[in-house]
Amino acid sequence: MLASLQTVAEYLLLPPGLGIALTLVGVAFWRADWRGGRPLLAIGLLALVLPSLNVVAQPLAHAIERELRDAVVAVGRADAIVVLGGGRWPGRGEDGGRDALNPQTHERLRHAARLHRDTGLPLLVSGGRPGALPGRRSEAELMAATLQTDLGVPVRWLESTSRNTCENATHTRQRLQQSDVQRVLVVTQALHMPRALACFERAGLAADPAPTGFRGPMSDPRRVEDFLPTLEALETSRFAMREWLARLARPLRDRLPERGDPA
Repeated sequence: MLASLQTVAEYLLLPPGLGIALTLVGVAFWRADWRGGRPLLAIGLLALVLPSLNVVAQPLAHAIERELRDAVVAVGRADAIVVLGGGRWPGRGEDGGRDALNPQTHERLRHAARLHRDTGLPLLVSGGRPGALPGRRSEAELMAATLQTDLGVPVRWLESTSRNTCENATHTRQRLQQSDVQRVLVVTQALHMPRALACFERAGLAADPAPTGFRGPMSDPRRVEDFLPTLEALETSRFAMREWLARLARPLRDRLPERGDPA
């Protein structure tokens, strides 16, 4: 129940859900001739448009990613590479109705494969089943299959019980207890990395960042397209705002029994 409420809250507080909700309420107030209807409608429209502009989305991302941009991946100190699951698409037609990994997870796997080839470090993939549904492969199983079949990279460990980022860290530490692994490289998107590293620190497993998928501004000059709405910018804004929301919600979640947090 708590997870369902969390999902609903996430859709309402993040773009485009926030803008849609504010716009609909503003229209209702305006039609009812209630005071504040027009300002609320204007705010709702801005909440729909602004996150879809690169000039807004990229600075939002950069505020989280900036400490990682010049970081050097500490391959010499690590004993293994840990790849965190980033989500799936259920029942894809081209996969015979089976679940498939989303582009965000594929981006992580490609980066992990490159790191493995460069370093020879063994891989652990981490991700559980959606709602613990029977008959559905865990995200870790899907990731291992992609790495081994599509990218030709072996996977040594699977952690297939975690439901969120901090469980990724806790269950990974437990999975590696019988190994000689003392420090790991964590592979995830740069936007997600600070929260992931904080979870590994709380879990008591030494971890260094191996980020991928930077979304903040590059050194290239601004283009006309940066001032026009795009789905890519909207996705970046949603990702960044989700991380900020998760940070704000962390103290509250720490006071509750462990149920889950945004992946």
